Order: sequence, then structure tokens, then C-alpha cells
Amino acid sequence: MKQLTCEMCGSTDLMKQDGVFVCQSCGTKYSVEEARKIMVEGTVEVAGTVKVDDSAKIDNYYTMAENAYDASNKQEAENYCNKIIEIDPSNYKAWFLKGKAAGWQSTLRNIRIEESVNCFTKAIDIAPEEEVEDIKAEAASEISSLSTALMRLCCDNFEKYPSEDNMADILNNLRLAKLYSLLLLSKCGVKPTEFYKEVATMMNVAVCNAWENEITDDYQHSEHPSQYIWEQFKTRCFACISIITEAINLSDDDKQADIQRYKNLIDITTALVNSCSYTYSNGGYVREWSLTDEAKQKNIDDIMKYHEKIKEIDPSYEIPQRPTPSSGGCYVATAVYGSYDCPQVWTLRRFRDYTLAKTWYGRAFIRTYYAISPTLVKWFGHTEWFKKMWKGKLDRMVANLNAEGVENTPYEDKVW
Repeated sequence: MKQLTCEMCGSTDLMKQDGVFVCQSCGTKYSVEEARKIMVEGTVEVAGTVKVDDSAKIDNYYTMAENAYDASNKQEAENYCNKIIEIDPSNYKAWFLKGKAAGWQSTLRNIRIEESVNCFTKAIDIAPEEEVEDIKAEAASEISSLSTALMRLCCDNFEKYPSEDNMADILNNLRLAKLYSLLLLSKCGVKPTEFYKEVATMMNVAVCNAWENEITDDYQHSEHPSQYIWEQFKTRCFACISIITEAINLSDDDKQADIQRYKNLIDITTALVNSCSYTYSNGGYVREWSLTDEAKQKNIDDIMKYHEKIKEIDPSYEIPQRPTPSSGGCYVATAVYGSYDCPQVWTLRRFRDYTLAKTWYGRAFIRTYYAISPTLVKWFGHTEWFKKMWKGKLDRMVANLNAEGVENTPYEDKVW
């Protein structure tokens, strides 16, 4: 007697189920009589077309795919889904799970959102009519989560390593997410409003954290930044401005949040206008590189536009006087008097350069002042209480200095 062997695939792995023998490899079923004939004669005659029942194999693959996905083994889950699709290209569940598995394998260098959208779309197109709405709802939720996760990955990277390239990653991947997400969400009948608001907030937070923890820290770490440090600071400023501008344009449903974003743009642009590098010459540091006068005025134009945008949202907002580019320093006095070039600030700058800078304790005071005052002015310089608190003190100090012979005429900063 011969071994029971499947006539379709040659497998010897046949098991008796529900009164028939079933090939565990290809699913072909044999009656008891047919199985006996195979074992005695080695073959059976099959009339007509034999339909292979692969349902058991598909169910087994799908179970393994789900288990792999739940265990965070997305690649294995995708592989099992591909096996199912090879057997049954119309299996909408396999297409949907493949879309999820592919999307969550995305990295910054291998974005697979487009694959996910294509798989979800295929699942929607071939799903039974009674399942379509549920599939659409789940697909909309999944693509929003995938797109948000992709943007969080980009923003986290910029927050840790603020650079022009990582800014470009944020904007380019945002365009991809918007393109493919919109295609699917439109097919599912869902508006992406909440997705846009969440991503806009995420982008703004990434810039704020990068600005506080990396960008200003690197620039202000040296009292006299080199050309390299200044060039890096300038590039990072432009990157932050680009990201926040895109965050503002992303959603029309978060105007109140846009007020703070415009204020962030004002702070960053102001810092950019007033930034410079230094070089050591003739026993002291002198200013070396900064924005051109034309570039400074262009950025100040932008600052005034940001103030106007805030007023459009909040009519009670008071637009301040047009700022004057500073040569660096006197942050509190500049905030109080509204200009770096005015009689009061000229007086204080002379006092700094010709009196304080002449003694070790005066220089220590200057270093401490420049370490603390930029942050104070950033936080409170636009508020009326801050200006009122300091104006009286500064007025008296300026009057005393003028009485002692310190001039209040136009002044260029001295090397110190």
C-alpha cells in the first residue's frame, strides 16, 4: 500500500477533517474512497475543474499577521498579508492590515504613507458594501494617526538638531502627508481640520524648544560669537521662521493660537536683526558680520506685518513703534525707550563703554547683564508694567549721568 499523497501538490501532509482528507499544503479535499484508491492504485481520476479551498490557509496567515502586528512586528505582519494577497487578491482585510503595517514602518528616510493610502483605498474599493463605511472610518483615523506620527518624528528631530535640512524635512514631509492624507480623507468623506491644528501646534512647539534649548544657547554661549556661530544662528533663525510661517498657514481654525505664533516670529526676527559676529582686533573685540542694512529693514518690515496680523485677530492689540536695529546690548533700555538710537540709550551706552568696561567688576556686571536681560526682555519687554517699572529708574540714572558730563548725542559702540 502506498503513502497517501496529494494529487495536486504532491504533499503527504493530509489530515482527516469532517469525514474527508484535507491536504494541509494546498487545501485539496479527498473522500475516504478517493484516499483509499490513491493508497492502493497511486492515483484517482478527477473529473472537471478542481477548486482548491485555501480558506484555512488564509485564515491561518491572517491570524499570524494580526499577532505579529499586535506584537509590533510590522514587517512580519506585512509579509503574511502579502502571502494572503498572493492567494486571494480580493481579500480586503489583508489589504487594510498591510496598509497599517507598511505605514508604521516609515522612517525619515523611507516614508511609506503613499503605500498605506494605496492599500487602504484598495480595501475600501473591494470591501463588501455593508463593510465599506466602517472601513472608511477606520482608514481615516489610521491615516491621520500615521501622518501625525510622521510629523512628530520630523519635529522631534528638528527640536534636537535645528538645521536647514531638518526644517526642509518638516516642510517636505508635511506636503507629502497633506497630499496623500487629503486623497484618502476626501474618499472617506472626512475633513482634516483637527489633523492640521495638531500638526501646527506641534511645529510651533518644536521651534520654541529648539530656540530655547539649542539655538540661543549656542549663540549666546560666547560673549562674542564668531562668524561661524553667527552664520549658524542666522540659518537657524530663517529655518524657525519658515516652520512657524507654515504652521500659521496650515489651519484657519486656530486664530488665537496664531497670535502667539506671530509673537514668536517677532522675537526670532528681532534677534536676527540685532545679531552679529565679532573678531578680536587691537586688544579688543569689534563687530564683524551682521545683516546688511537692506536686509535689516526688510526683516523689520516683516516684524511690523506680524504686529498687524495680531491686530487683525485682536483689535485691542496696540502696535508698537517701528523698531530700530540695535548694535547689540542695552536690551532693557531699548525696550523701555523704543529704540537703540535715542538720547537716553546713547547716554547709557557711553556709560557702559567708558566707565563700566574700565573695571573688572564693571565688566562682570556687563557680562551678567547680557546673560540675563535678553530673556527678561523677551518675556516681558512688550508689557506696559515692565516699561513703567524701569522707566523711572532709567530716567533718573540718565539725568544723573548727563549732569556728570556724559553726553546724549549720537554714538557708535566702542570696543569693549
